[in-house]
Amino acid sequence: MSNVPLEFAVGSLAGILDCVLLHWVDTFKVRRQDGRALLLDLKTGGALSFKGMAPPAAAGAAFRSAYAGFSTNFSLKVPYMAGMFACMEANRVVLDATERFLGRELSPTARQAVCAALTGVEVSLLLSPLEMVRIQGQNCGKGGLFDATRAVLDTAPRPRSAAGVVRTFGRGLGATSQRELKYCLGQFFLCGIISREVAAALGGDAERDFLPNVVGACLGGVACTAVSHPDDVIKTRMQTHLRGSQLHGAYGSYLSSLRYILQTEGVAALFKSAAIRCLVRVPLGLTVITLSSSVFRKALEPAFAGGGASAERASLTG
Repeated sequence: MSNVPLEFAVGSLAGILDCVLLHWVDTFKVRRQDGRALLLDLKTGGALSFKGMAPPAAAGAAFRSAYAGFSTNFSLKVPYMAGMFACMEANRVVLDATERFLGRELSPTARQAVCAALTGVEVSLLLSPLEMVRIQGQNCGKGGLFDATRAVLDTAPRPRSAAGVVRTFGRGLGATSQRELKYCLGQFFLCGIISREVAAALGGDAERDFLPNVVGACLGGVACTAVSHPDDVIKTRMQTHLRGSQLHGAYGSYLSSLRYILQTEGVAALFKSAAIRCLVRVPLGLTVITLSSSVFRKALEPAFAGGGASAERASLTG
């Protein structure tokens, strides 16, 4: 039995926890990808200077810089995670119906991979414009959710048209889709395979044991992040340099961005902040999500009739 609302609620809570704990890592990642100081002076756009500051004031300034754009990230992370979990469950339901209609069944492994890949493409449609707003807050000092959204809207071509606004907020969608497809295959497919193999080797249970899930989240996270990181760098560049930026044209499309980066900075630039994302952000994030989602799911199941069976099939443990 399907329970898309349960998965939506689980994803929402996991997204809140992830954002509160790890927003600073997201901030450092996008700044490093665009060659900016990790601790940015939000007024000048240069590196934050602690000269003449008392320790409490310096700590406060560092915190404000690291958590710049928090409202934009929060407004991104929660619907993104909710949509991801709900789409994964909805895709499973649609695939079930399709299999019954065709009279053919995929293997459990193939089913999980197909659902994960579809989820990556689907959530990109929501995620891409939200990430642009977040990056304008984190990288460009455009403020919180409303100010950063207005800043993006102000870059739309004039006279203003619906098509122009859609193109403006759709900038970087191709790069986002490629990244999310790979990421969701890692999160919903590869992590589960690894956790089950680890549990089998240890004689444990991948659904209940702590260690297999953590190992699966960390190793699967590193793998999917490594292959998707160039997409993430290209997306960040495209969504940082909007209309009005001198580099707007250079980062006009996925291929032109790739060509410009390779010509001016070399292959290494495609892996800027890879250590932060591969070894810190995604493994930590997937560990938080994997462990917290199972707790949230068990707590919420009584409120959602029939939630248990479907939730297990849509869970991060595969």
